[in-house]
Amino acid sequence: MSPRLRTLLLLAQAAIIVGLVWTLALFGRDEFQSEGDDDVIATPPARVEGDRVVIAAEAQRAAGIAVQAPAAAEYRASQRYFGVVADPRTLVEARQRYLALAAQMAGVEAQLAQRRADLARVQALFNEGRNATARELEAARAALAGEAQRLAALEAERRAVVDGLRVVWGEALAERPGDTGTLLARATAREVELIQFVLPAGATPGNLTWRVNVAAAEGPGAAARLIGRSPQAIPGLQGDTWLLAAPPAGLPAGARVRVLADSSQALRGVRIPPSAVVRFGGKAWVYVRVAPDQFERRALPTERPLADGLFTDTLGPDAQLVVSGAQLLLSEEFKFQIKNENSD
Repeated sequence: MSPRLRTLLLLAQAAIIVGLVWTLALFGRDEFQSEGDDDVIATPPARVEGDRVVIAAEAQRAAGIAVQAPAAAEYRASQRYFGVVADPRTLVEARQRYLALAAQMAGVEAQLAQRRADLARVQALFNEGRNATARELEAARAALAGEAQRLAALEAERRAVVDGLRVVWGEALAERPGDTGTLLARATAREVELIQFVLPAGATPGNLTWRVNVAAAEGPGAAARLIGRSPQAIPGLQGDTWLLAAPPAGLPAGARVRVLADSSQALRGVRIPPSAVVRFGGKAWVYVRVAPDQFERRALPTERPLADGLFTDTLGPDAQLVVSGAQLLLSEEFKFQIKNENSD
């Protein structure tokens, strides 16, 4: 084949390839434009009017925006405090000492009764002038006085034990130390654990329901009973120390626990599901449908968590809450802040 003919064939092939490429490009552009036109017709653009996002019902369905009334819910305000398991050894020692002194006093009281009887008998014999001398009468009186002094000394020591309990542990644990069933008896028998925790200085517990939870665990915790102020301070913590009685959990003395204080009076409101919450500007927000085609963004407090969402009393159970598509509405509301990279 001559060079001229070969050149003509190559030019013809190139022209055919260029024609095919342009044909495909034209058909693709027409198809893209027709699809784009269909999308514009099916999904009209949203707009912002004041503090509301306006979007047509057809566009809402296309975007998957769904609303529903929030479920009614109750919330009890809860505070968390740091606590430790108190060491009951001094309580055990004080109760044992108190019981030992009580036993000794019972013996001395029996001896004292015997000495009184002896003195009465010797006094009667001495008065009748029969077989009782003044020396025997004096000895009987001295024996009676000795037993009375022993009893007084034991009583003073027992009072010191009670005063020590009161100073170190408070009035509740110093009440009837020798009786069974008291807080002291139950604590020394490890039927209850004593929990020390700190409230801010000057704060009062108020009408609260108390719970205790192991510091490393999450959960509802065990119900506890507030005992009162504790004279002991927790090293390293500032504030007023209080005492709780909780069911025994087998924790060693000094173990850290969480003390949870729940308000006894429940607040009534609604539950906001997580899918309805959007974040913007460091805050939580929800969208509420206020008209068939209008949505309003409202702030949501986050300090009242529930197990499956957030509690709020700023919305009623009849509110039309956006539970699907809230992020899309947020994007539409602030899309003017998003720079169009293709505008240059």
